[in-house]
This record gives sequence, structure tokens and C-alpha cells, in this order.
Amino acid sequence: MSTSATTGSPSREESGWDATSLFLLVAIAVVLIGRLPALGVRFFDPDELEHAHAAWSVFRGLVPYRDFFEHHTPWSYYALSPFFRWFAVDQSFETARRFLIFARALSVGLTALSAFLIFRVGRLVANRKAGLLAALFLVGQPVVIQKTLEIRPDVPALPFFLGGLWFLLRGVKPSDDAAPSQLRWFFGGGLCLGASIMCTQKALFVLPGALTGLGLWAIAGGGRLLRARVLALLMVLVGVAVPGALTWAAFALHGGGAQFIHDNFVLNAHWKARSNRHLAIVLETSWPILILGIVGTAGALSRLRRTTPRPPDDVLLLCTLGGLIAGLVVLPAAYRQYYLMPLPIVCVYAAKGLLVLVERARERVRAPLLGGTIAVLLIWPVVELARSAITRRDDRQTARLRYVFAHTAPSDPVLDGWMGTAVFRPHPLYYAFMHGELRAMLSEQQKDDYVTALESGAARPALITLDDELRALGPRFMRFVWTNYVSKDGLFYFPAR
Repeated sequence: MSTSATTGSPSREESGWDATSLFLLVAIAVVLIGRLPALGVRFFDPDELEHAHAAWSVFRGLVPYRDFFEHHTPWSYYALSPFFRWFAVDQSFETARRFLIFARALSVGLTALSAFLIFRVGRLVANRKAGLLAALFLVGQPVVIQKTLEIRPDVPALPFFLGGLWFLLRGVKPSDDAAPSQLRWFFGGGLCLGASIMCTQKALFVLPGALTGLGLWAIAGGGRLLRARVLALLMVLVGVAVPGALTWAAFALHGGGAQFIHDNFVLNAHWKARSNRHLAIVLETSWPILILGIVGTAGALSRLRRTTPRPPDDVLLLCTLGGLIAGLVVLPAAYRQYYLMPLPIVCVYAAKGLLVLVERARERVRAPLLGGTIAVLLIWPVVELARSAITRRDDRQTARLRYVFAHTAPSDPVLDGWMGTAVFRPHPLYYAFMHGELRAMLSEQQKDDYVTALESGAARPALITLDDELRALGPRFMRFVWTNYVSKDGLFYFPAR
């Protein structure tokens, strides 16, 4: 194994694919394919049903934020909506289920694209073997398996983020310092980051660290390079702004521009729910990669101290990672899907760290040591894939969804708090869901208006799924339900008349 393979410096010419590289490629494919058995049997997270319902609403011609509430940026909904042409999801539970499985399969495809892009990042900043290791580590993280099996905006946001990172790393390559034509890399990187933000506003947390890294790179140029690098940084900012500006303009033309800004950015900036439990889950399931990432990061910091000029790829990656980690402090509730952004960079440094450790062994044992370590690290994804396909089922959820499709017509409005039983049924009120985190953000007037619309008959649900989230609306709402609806099981309530 060459020195460049372990120190993390790029090798200019790489030999053909050796046995280790082929093994890593096969392992990546196996871990990705291993997701497929879980697609149709794993329970649906309520988030998935929320996002599927929003995409279906877009397909039906409704405008997010104006016609129904959402607090996620909209690109994933518009990207998913055309596929409803292939599925009559409101006609039967089986058709709806087939669509949900199909949408999950799209998530797996996007995960494969993300693996390819992190491979390209790893290869750009080190070499092919490091890139393959980074890709394998990424697709094998239990949290990544859990969240990329699902229908959620974070999944398409991830390849946009990684594509943007690759563009920026390509742009700061030392050989490209003074080439005006290289501005396209920076503009392309900004466009990708802006697109990622238009899939999920959580991608905003990429910007502080990435822009700091680019700012340090620009200052380090000094003299004749400073002007060109500042121009490159401005191109990134323009690229980031373009997707958001065009998206806002489209909503403004349809009367939803102000609500687009409020629901996605103002409201989320004041989110009241707080939780740190997801960090503990990540630490518990990803600690081997985190340890290797610390080893790789320590090596990168050592190179930054002793190398002049400082390696711009390490500056950019470490600053971006630092900004995302700082985001954990800012975010009131950093759910597991947030970790889809920092984990790829951690995986790049974990790959470098593992190769550094292997290099310390005698040459004849390096290959078996690397293979054995990888085999041990594959235990975590194998266990997670088995859990997803075997134990993470919810027959009660399936029965509830099937019941709603059997007892309502496609045009019947269904009111649901957070169980997701209203998926692919019209929502009777502006708020298509009403979980505790949203209730905490609504004013008393908004909650009163919600109940008033029901009492006045402006909204007439054909079915109310009286889950705990709706019960938490309080006595006034409960009096309305008990006065006007009847139930045989205490969950599903139909009009009394």
C-alpha cells in the first residue's frame, strides 16, 4: 500500500482495481441491496406518510403553504408528485402501499447516488481506496440505513449536498487557483447547496462552515490570488441563492411567497420542541466510525499545522463538519435525519483514519488486517438490515390504513392527528397533521380557529382518527367529536348522522 493511500494525500495515478477495492465495491452493493427486503415490511414512520401526503396534494394541484400547511422546503414534493400518474393511490390500500414501496425504492436509489458521490469526494481528497471505504462506511451506518429507507426530503437533499461538496473541493484544488474557467466549479457547488436547502432547510447548517472554509482559503491566497478567490466565493453565494430565489418567485406568483418564507424559515427558527435523544442513538450505533473519524481528523489537523500552504481540502471539509456539529447546539431537536449531513464527512476521515492505522502494521499483514476490520465493521449494518426486514413491522398500522381505505371514498376528507391514516385522503383543514410540536407553535387563536371550522361546518370530516395528538387539542374539540361523531372502537369516529 502506497504512502499516499494512508496519509490522505491524493495519488496522481492509481493502478487498476486490486482485490481489496473490488471487495469494497461488492460490499457497498450488498449493503445497498440488503435494504430491499425491508421496503415493504418495515413500519411507516409518520414523517413518511406526511411527506407522501404532501407530494400527493401537489399532484392534485394544491400549492404548499398556501393551500395546506408544510414546514419543509418543497423540491422533494414536486419531484415525487409526477410518479402518482402511475399509481391510483386513493382507490385502494394495495395501490397506495405499492406507491409507498416505490417511493422508498427511489430513496434507496438516491442513497446509491450519495454513496457514489462520497466515493468521488474521498477519491478526490485521498485516493480510490479511501473513497470506497468512505462509501461503505456511509451506507453501513445504522442511522443512515434507518433514514434512507424512508420517504423524506433529507434523502434527495443528501446527494445535492455531496455533489456541492465535490464541486467546491474540485474548485479549491491548488492547480486551479488562478484559472477563471474554474469559477464554474464554485457556481456549480453553490447551485447544489442551494438545491439541497430547497429539499430541506436543515441544509442551511452546511453554509456557515463551508463558507468559513472557503473564506480561509481565499485569505490564504493573498496577493494576486485574493481577488480571484473572493470572486469564486461570490460565485458560490450566487449559486446558493438561485434555487431559493426562483422557488420563492414561483410561490409568490401563486400567492404563497410570504407563507413560503414564514412556514419554512421563520416558524422553524422558533421551533419549541427540544430533544437530544437522537444524538445518543447516533453515538451508540456509530461509535466505531466516530472513533476512526477522530483518528483521521487528528491526522488532518496535524497536516494543517505542519504544511504550508495548508491543504485546502482539509480546511473546507473540517470547517464544514465543524459547522454541522455546531448546528447540533443551535437546533432545538436534531433528529436522526440531520446526521445524514455530517456523517459523510466523518466517513471520509474514518476511511483515512483506518488506512493510517493499517499502515502502521507490518506490510504482510496489512491486507488481512484491513479486510478483518471491515468484516467486523459490517456487523452493525447487517444487524440493522435484519431488524428493518424482520422485527420493525407494525401490523396494527397496516390494519388501520387498510380500514380507512375500506370505509372511506377517495373524495372523503379524513382528519388525523399524527397516525398518518389520512394519507391519500383530502384533508378537511389547512393543517393536514397536528402533532405536539406543531401545537406548541400555534397561537391560541389558530387552535381556536381549527376547532371553529369544525363546529361551524366549514370543515366536515367523513372520518376522524382520534389519536392522542387530536385528544390533546382539549375539551372543546373533544365535545365536538363526542357530540357529532360515533365510534365502535374509540379510535375511528364517523358522523352520527
